[in-house]
Amino acid sequence: MKTQEHNQGELDQLNVNIEKQLVEDLKVMSENSGMSTDDLVAIAIKRFRSSHADYMGIKIDFP
Repeated sequence: MKTQEHNQGELDQLNVNIEKQLVEDLKVMSENSGMSTDDLVAIAIKRFRSSHADYMGIKIDFP
């Protein structure tokens, strides 16, 4: 996943209020991984979105 490029194309800004510890953890993860905080957040949201397709009104029928 580190070689995959994120935040390509048109970008928009999102301002959110989250727990202070999460912000601090993101900073540490960014420093340790060499990835930007923006990319880490994009990856997290993409993973959440893929796990919660129902929030987007997509019905998935698993056998």
